[in-house]
Amino acid sequence: MTTTTIKTITTLALVCVFSLGTVACDKKDEAKADDKKADDKKADDAKPEVAPAEPAAPTGPQPSNDKEFLGLDLQPQGDWTPEWDEDAKVAKWTNDKVFYGIVIRVVSDKLTSMDELKAAAPMMMQVGTAISSVTKDVEKTDNGWFTVVKYDDDNAEVYLNIREINGATVVCSANLSAKMGDAITEELAHKACESYTLKQ
Repeated sequence: MTTTTIKTITTLALVCVFSLGTVACDKKDEAKADDKKADDKKADDAKPEVAPAEPAAPTGPQPSNDKEFLGLDLQPQGDWTPEWDEDAKVAKWTNDKVFYGIVIRVVSDKLTSMDELKAAAPMMMQVGTAISSVTKDVEKTDNGWFTVVKYDDDNAEVYLNIREINGATVVCSANLSAKMGDAITEELAHKACESYTLKQ
């Protein structure tokens, strides 16, 4: 065997040993990485589930059925004067010449969308039955949102203005169709319902 052949065999042997060592190292590194992933997964599985944060408790004044005028400040609107109905727990504007009033109530429902309003309508004093159609879809205001809907098989129509004030849902409403006397106009209802403020 010549010296050249011996050198070649030696070189090939070293290359093989080196390659095997590299593969073994790579396999070891892969095994370590897999072990780390498994450990990380175990650690994640062991972490307690974090419950979603509770909404912040209201701070400061809040509308309430226990307060006169619900804790709201209502100003006269032309011939319409503010009134407090102690028995019904509603604040409203009334006019001696008009049978219906523009009424404000604090409600327990969260009304943030038309779907929520439709679900709550049968139990609301402002509607009292299912909404049969929507005359005016949700329109945003600086204070909340409003809509005009029909109920009683489209025989009655009501303006509804909804605000959330410091965690309380306040609904201001007016009949836009009248079985007795004159109906209230949407323009007047909207102006009144957007005018009240929270007493500080």
